[in-house]
Amino acid sequence: MNAVSYQRNNVTTQVGCRHLVWTMLAHYHGQVWNAAEPARSLGVNESTVRRYLDLLDGVFMVRQLRPWHENLKKRQVKSPKIFLRDSGLLHQLLGIRTANDLYSHPKYGASWEGYVMEEILAMAAPDEAYFW
Repeated sequence: MNAVSYQRNNVTTQVGCRHLVWTMLAHYHGQVWNAAEPARSLGVNESTVRRYLDLLDGVFMVRQLRPWHENLKKRQVKSPKIFLRDSGLLHQLLGIRTANDLYSHPKYGASWEGYVMEEILAMAAPDEAYFW
């Protein structure tokens, strides 16, 4: 294999991997995040998946909603719920093209939940938002 074909295969693999990560995140929208499952599917370790999720959270593409617990340490350790912050991106990744597609999709409720949450948190203190 020469250097050009290696680079082409590497770029194709990275792009395909990113799309797969985004698709997995879309399917986790509104659910508690379990890094083990996507890591296993992607063939990487959990810390890599967590770092990628933290990166997407840091650039405001994904929201990680932490669980409420009186003990602050437990809040940090427990798994967050994942929400894609852009409902249009969520719908694109899920293959939702029309309003009728949305109404019949299993993620309809989670999509609405994410939209409403983003609107409320735009006016409130997002650092104080938790799920129960």
